[in-house]
Amino acid sequence: MAVVQSVIALSTELNIPEFFISFFVVGLGTSIPELVVDLTAIRKRQYELAIGDIIGSCLVDATVSLSIGQLFFPTALFLEPSGRSVLLAFYAIFACSIVIIMLALRKTVDRKSGVIFILVYSISYSLLYVV
Repeated sequence: MAVVQSVIALSTELNIPEFFISFFVVGLGTSIPELVVDLTAIRKRQYELAIGDIIGSCLVDATVSLSIGQLFFPTALFLEPSGRSVLLAFYAIFACSIVIIMLALRKTVDRKSGVIFILVYSISYSLLYVV
């Protein structure tokens, strides 16, 4: 309850929508335990466990944690007149497809894959400011 009240107070103070700050709180709350698991696995040289945890947690966090909130507390989707939201949603689907296809076809994550994933990630953030 204290976290929820803090998010509401912070969003009011900074004049930022509550859902925007809550995405960061959910992201931190779900990512920090995963980071500890990954660092422990890397220290013990269990690289497959770390990679599986990173990929699995990213998929689960992005799909399950955000969708559960909408299941219990549905909210309306407000699209911008410019269509920016729709364009970014299509890019998100495209970027996820690239990652899944590369992982399925190559069956390995090496430097080349890492560079491509970082490039797709960088394009994602640049689109937020360009579009």
